Amino acid sequence: MTPDQILAERAKVIAEHGEWTAHDLDLGHGISTRDLGLAQQWRVDFFNDVIRKHSPGLSYDRTRMLDLACLEGLFTIEFARMGASTVGLEIRDAHLEKARFVQRVHQLARCQFVKGDVRRIPAELGQFDVIICAGILYHLDFPDCVHFLKDIAARSTDLVIVDSCFGYDDQSLYTVHKPSEMRTFELDGRKFRGRVYLEHVEGTSDQDKAGNLWGSIDNNYATWLDERDAVSIMGEAGFALAERYPNPELPYRPTLAFKRKG
Repeated sequence: MTPDQILAERAKVIAEHGEWTAHDLDLGHGISTRDLGLAQQWRVDFFNDVIRKHSPGLSYDRTRMLDLACLEGLFTIEFARMGASTVGLEIRDAHLEKARFVQRVHQLARCQFVKGDVRRIPAELGQFDVIICAGILYHLDFPDCVHFLKDIAARSTDLVIVDSCFGYDDQSLYTVHKPSEMRTFELDGRKFRGRVYLEHVEGTSDQDKAGNLWGSIDNNYATWLDERDAVSIMGEAGFALAERYPNPELPYRPTLAFKRKG
């Protein structure tokens, strides 16, 4: 596309689906989706470094990657541009249309966007070498958060990256978000711990929930699992914690890299 065509198409997407709210994606010719100088490229670079470190023999041109709750498609797009075969799973149409526009601009044949709920990942998507779970686990309520971790572990053959808020005993860690006190939950006779976070106030309509582009799709509350429980769930599913990357700005939101054992 020419610069004029890109700008015209971007304006059309914005008119129909709203402004980009998260991902500043490169559109070529010095144009991007938010014109913020590719402000989130550092996140792509960070995940790329994590993958290269923990899967050094992995070649992107022979790699399948799943980006869960992909939002406006940052990781799905950028890793496809690096040569990987990527799938972005997203439930909101507005996000999908924005992501598909960027896909068209770059003519990415190895990139696919699928509408779906991460709590019920379509079986037909199959297995993936790398699964990126960036900013979705903490939007799920109990016990969906437990089932979700087990599901993604079953679908990855190599590496799972989880960037999420977790529950910790130290209340002083929660500088921006304010979840509940630590609570205990039970599933199949097993106890888990975590904090509850309000996603939508009681009485919020389904339409308003869907329109809250950075919130859960339907559940009013989310459960931020104790990080130790998340590590334990993944361990039982065949994954070892390869490295924990702290977040200096949000100490309750680290990135955990899980590597399949053996």
